Amino acid sequence: MSAPYCTLVYLCLGAALSAQGAVLDVLDGETLYDGGFLFTVGQEIQRRETLRSGSRRVDDPRAMHEQEQSTTMALQYGLRHDLQIGIAAQWVANDQIRNDGELHAEGVGDVELLAKYRFLRLDGRGFATNFALLSGVSLPTGDDDSISSGTELTPDIQVGSGSVDPMLGAAVTHEPGRWRFNAATFYHLRTDADRDGDRPGNELTVELAAGNRFWLEPYPGPFMRLDVVGRYYHSERDQQDGSAQQSTGGERFTLGLNYAFRPRPALDFQLYVEVPIAQRVNDTQLGVDWQADFTIGHRF
Repeated sequence: MSAPYCTLVYLCLGAALSAQGAVLDVLDGETLYDGGFLFTVGQEIQRRETLRSGSRRVDDPRAMHEQEQSTTMALQYGLRHDLQIGIAAQWVANDQIRNDGELHAEGVGDVELLAKYRFLRLDGRGFATNFALLSGVSLPTGDDDSISSGTELTPDIQVGSGSVDPMLGAAVTHEPGRWRFNAATFYHLRTDADRDGDRPGNELTVELAAGNRFWLEPYPGPFMRLDVVGRYYHSERDQQDGSAQQSTGGERFTLGLNYAFRPRPALDFQLYVEVPIAQRVNDTQLGVDWQADFTIGHRF
């Protein structure tokens, strides 16, 4: 128990939600087998529209819409049968289309260290249930001082946070027969390590998902699974120059569909699409319109 516990403490007891949409096997209770590797490449696109103190689209002279694209590569390793560690790196491109012009930021994002410790597994006839602590920390490898069109970009457009940000999470996955049920919660603590007064707001995410392997052949045959995913996001206001930005932060409930296809045990394909069903923002700001992730994974 002491070895995995020390490893989790070293990795700051968090988990990388910002990249998890494009990284497989992060927000669940299962871990890789001892000595196993998982390499993933994922593409994530998120589009935001202007909202005002609720969820109504409005005409705003400050911004019309914003699109964030990120490409993530990650490598995870089964250090033990119950302990999984990894690293994820991103290339991020953010574009904000405004009535008075366009703002753009692009470059290497924050590198994330990942860890997951499965502290309990229950097995029975035709089912398995796994409980895990999720952990990781993001490192300030991305630029958080970008300037576009002579304007210093706000924290939500920057490709990096400029700080060491720990995160904490837990997950449980229950698999009876062809079904798969998953629950996870995640908290991302934002700090201001470079003391420039700029940082994104702290973030909380809660996920509930239910899926069915509607096509399942005997091992090592292929399978397909469709998941229905509900998520709750809460973010605090961003800080810029030491002051809270009023038109930032808020919360939203989303509904998503995840299609998973594993043609053979070593290869995974996943496509995830998510839209908000309820959203609350502070003042007039950009709210999420939709998000899509496509990920390929190779196990070896």
